Amino acid sequence: MRAGLLFWLVMMGICSQAQAPKDSRDVAQFRRSMASMAPAQRLKPTIVFSNKLISQSRFTEARAVINAALAVAQQAKLPYWITRFYFLLGHLEINEGHRIRAIDYYLQTLRIARSVHAYDTQQLVFHNLAHEYEQLGDTTKSRHYRQLASLSVQEPNQPLFSYWRFMNQSDQAEERGQIDSVLFFYRQTLTVLWAGREWINFYSVLDGYGVKLGKAGRYREAEQTFRRCLAYAHRQGDYRRETYEYMHLPEPLLHLGRLAEAQRYAQLALSRIKADPERQDEHRAELYEVMTRIAEAQGQYQRALTYEKLHHQAASRMLRMENNRQLAEVETRYQLAQKQVRIDQLAHDNQQQLNQISRQAVVVLALLALLIIAGWQYRQIRRVNARLQRKNLTISQNSQQISEQAERLRVLMQELHHRVKNNLAIVSSLLRMQAKRLEDPKAVQAVQEGQRRVEAIALLHQQFYQTENLAHVAVKAYITELTQGLLLGYGFDPDDFDCELDIADLQMNVDVAVPMGLILNEVLTNAFKYAFAEGAGQGQNNHHPARPWLRVRLQAESDGGLLLEVQDNGPGLTDSVSTGRRLSFGRRLIQELTVQLGGEMSLTNREGTYFRLWIPEPA
Repeated sequence: MRAGLLFWLVMMGICSQAQAPKDSRDVAQFRRSMASMAPAQRLKPTIVFSNKLISQSRFTEARAVINAALAVAQQAKLPYWITRFYFLLGHLEINEGHRIRAIDYYLQTLRIARSVHAYDTQQLVFHNLAHEYEQLGDTTKSRHYRQLASLSVQEPNQPLFSYWRFMNQSDQAEERGQIDSVLFFYRQTLTVLWAGREWINFYSVLDGYGVKLGKAGRYREAEQTFRRCLAYAHRQGDYRRETYEYMHLPEPLLHLGRLAEAQRYAQLALSRIKADPERQDEHRAELYEVMTRIAEAQGQYQRALTYEKLHHQAASRMLRMENNRQLAEVETRYQLAQKQVRIDQLAHDNQQQLNQISRQAVVVLALLALLIIAGWQYRQIRRVNARLQRKNLTISQNSQQISEQAERLRVLMQELHHRVKNNLAIVSSLLRMQAKRLEDPKAVQAVQEGQRRVEAIALLHQQFYQTENLAHVAVKAYITELTQGLLLGYGFDPDDFDCELDIADLQMNVDVAVPMGLILNEVLTNAFKYAFAEGAGQGQNNHHPARPWLRVRLQAESDGGLLLEVQDNGPGLTDSVSTGRRLSFGRRLIQELTVQLGGEMSLTNREGTYFRLWIPEPA
């Protein structure tokens, strides 16, 4: 997207005529200036600033600035900016003399550029890869990428590619200060989107076109453009776009002298930004700034002073939030580094254990070879009884050693399952702590659901290390403990809950037990969350209508498969869930795991919610 030539401009360092930073204080000043902008608005100035740092050989500071912006682009899922920052990191590594690292960043750029059909970007990356491999003396790869570069020119000029090419040219014109060219390329982009009936993108670009018209001083056209976008938002019921148009309209109305109307739209926007809590302070700062100018134009200087104070308060909150975010990022990186050290140590210990097992296997093979030789010697020299007795004694001792080694191997496997269970318990604790720190109920719910999935897997490993059989799990004990744990975890009293478990006494292979356990965890979680939240007991069954009831059944079928059934007496499925129009993450997870098992599942209303899973011929 919007790729190609921009990266060449980045490499040549002519993206902007901005003043180069002088010392490390410029980085802090740059971050302060970015604090008042929305995250996505910081990306283009970051490109300019990073190029200046690279040109001054301030590589450490440049890398920190680029990585911070890359994280923002990845979080916002902006492939165009992700490719630019990966490419810029490659450019930085070239300047530091690290060609191998640069090639790695170029390959990441190429992967993303291919996924979004950014042909210009691909061509540029191909040329750079060919050059770097040539510098490394790898003529084969250099020739390969030069051929790819020549072929990329012949890609068809698709409408989507034309759209991003015009936006790319618009960005270049804006960097050169050529506002008329910017407006021209915006109109070309709108023409392409109109022809392709890409209405969402069309009105998004049209809104940006209105902003550019305002910067060009064409306020009446800007007002008309924003009103056109507002009419589209009204028709589509797009509450968010309406809010943005209310925010954009006051600026041209102010310059047109329609102060009361500008004030009204600003107030409308101010009343709506509560629906966007993530950028609320950013929007408030923008609105209070324009309302300050409106009040000044009306001669209401006291009100203008009030708005100015509110503007500074919102900007200060934004700055504090940005500082807190940066501190949190530093702390997270530190914690990840500490965890990586621990993981490396565990990997080293595991490798040593594997080496020890390998040596023991060699010893076992040597002992087996010795046993064969002893048998051959026994047939050849029957009459040497004394020698035969000595060899029999040796064989007996070796067999004892093999038994001891097998026991040690069994203990090692139990310890491995124990460690995995403990590590999953740590992950569960971290998720629980994180959930306590969150304020958004949906985020808390998502983290808690992830925690319960981790606990379901940890319970399997607990079953493994608590039994002698290290390859199979007692499914009856596992399902019983999982069900009882979820029942208590959701605050139900077992004395007030009818829970029927009809589980066959089977030993299940780990390859089947793990996905089946996750499926059962999702189904039981949904039952405890929704079936008994309110109106439980509405289904007709033989139980008391006021008591929640749940039945879990797992039995072997005559065809050699397994049948898992979960039935509750809740209100049943809603239409959107039963027809599959709305798939939650848990529902998608169940479907994916069912495909992994090669089974079949169904979810229907049957005096409540009825879930059925058939697994063919499990181990």
